[in-house]
Amino acid sequence: MTGLAILLVAAAIAFGISKLFHLPPIPLLMLSGVGLRALAHQFEIEVPEELVSEMIEIGLAVLVFTAGVDLSPRRMRGRTRPIVIVAVSQFVALGAAGVFTAIFLGYDLTTSLYLGCALSASSTLVVVRHLQKRRQMFEPFGRLVLGVLLLQDIFIIILMVALLKSPDGALASINGVANAVALGFLAVAAHKWFVPWVTKSLHLDDEELMLGALGVLFAFSGMAYLLELPFIVGAFLAGFSLSAFPMNGLVRGMLGSLSGFFLALFFISIGAVLTLPSPEMWGHSLVFISVLVIVTVVLVSIVAEAVGYSTRASIETGVLLSQTSEFSLILALTGVASGQISAELFSMIAVITVSTMTITPFFSREKVAWTLMKLHPRYRRGESDCETMVDHAVLLGYGRAGAKTVKSLKEHNIRIVVVDDDAAVIRKLIQKGITCIQADGSDEHTLQLTNSKQARVVFCSMRRTRDAEIALQYLKGERPKVLVRTFEPHEAAMVEAAGGHPIRSADASAKNFIDWVELNLNN
Repeated sequence: MTGLAILLVAAAIAFGISKLFHLPPIPLLMLSGVGLRALAHQFEIEVPEELVSEMIEIGLAVLVFTAGVDLSPRRMRGRTRPIVIVAVSQFVALGAAGVFTAIFLGYDLTTSLYLGCALSASSTLVVVRHLQKRRQMFEPFGRLVLGVLLLQDIFIIILMVALLKSPDGALASINGVANAVALGFLAVAAHKWFVPWVTKSLHLDDEELMLGALGVLFAFSGMAYLLELPFIVGAFLAGFSLSAFPMNGLVRGMLGSLSGFFLALFFISIGAVLTLPSPEMWGHSLVFISVLVIVTVVLVSIVAEAVGYSTRASIETGVLLSQTSEFSLILALTGVASGQISAELFSMIAVITVSTMTITPFFSREKVAWTLMKLHPRYRRGESDCETMVDHAVLLGYGRAGAKTVKSLKEHNIRIVVVDDDAAVIRKLIQKGITCIQADGSDEHTLQLTNSKQARVVFCSMRRTRDAEIALQYLKGERPKVLVRTFEPHEAAMVEAAGGHPIRSADASAKNFIDWVELNLNN
């Protein structure tokens, strides 16, 4: 109990520092574990290895179980093709890049395979928390990311089983993978039929739901043990079986504080067993991190845009997936336990994982995505077509209403110029024969390119209402009417004061809702 109390005190200190200085908690938790080990060594205090090992195993089980709960396959509906293409492309390309990099750095084939697998999957824990914090779980790019995470977790589980069984021969690896797939089919059956039946037929209170969820975890972990599979395979599949709505929401709510508790113990325990990497391995860690970030961002951005996502969504997807997974730590731990990799190599994989997990919240900010968008090759077709345009319409920002606006203007035989900074949007519009300029609509030079002073009307539907201020000032007193989409009353007042005409989105939405209600009630 004394050892557990010390771990809890260290976790509390790490979380306190994290909150005080607004730092990510995971590296602080690992550093707390490293500090505890150093103090124990300094004062010749024996740390029970059994306790640390048990904390790692329990933390792993809860961590992987929680990750499975967040990955419902229903999020893939209607997006299966792009999800599969992005997931397979990233997993294979990044794994191959990791293997070849490791071989180039002088590692043997088995170690290189472990490093390649460790780099190939992204962290469900970090990505889901980021999407929840930014309320993007149900956006198209958020669904794409979650679908990719689900497939990658399945891939790495299969590879992990194959690697662990490889010392016993190819037949043992095939048998292990077959057992994992069979357990996976059982999880799918539970997800599709058993869990929905329980939700609809049995009226369980919170305590019964908690006990039921933990019962499912123990049941799948026990079956994994009987099939001679790593227990975390059973834990992940148990979470996946409970990921159906509404059970996933109920379980997630109950396990929130519990998973945070075991997450803290897990990373502190990981820090306590780390071996300090050599300077050479620190350098190798930086090489692998660079390969991971560059390959993921570039590859995922290109592939996601190719399968139909906008440039911004594609870049955000690539940025958000550019870290290694908690499964990387699990894979490394099992590799150490089986004697296939060294403790020092595990420490290097832990450094890579924690470092990339830590930089993801900073790297995935909107400013980074917009900066990377500027590096995308620009489409310049259409800039010269605007020089002679008169009495036309200019759309500054295509947005969600862009398609309907363009259709309406075409019906009235009004020529159109669309300005947007998303290359994927511009490419699609060019294919439809619409004059486009890929640029920032809040830039005065862009307004000159569109010959907007000679236009009949200018629509401003950019991301922020304040982006329209430059257009309002540039066109003040000129011929065209400037229509600006607004969300708040003060924004509408600003537009009117600058001579524009505000389109109040809230009022329009309310009117559409009332019209829909009246129509349906009358029927």
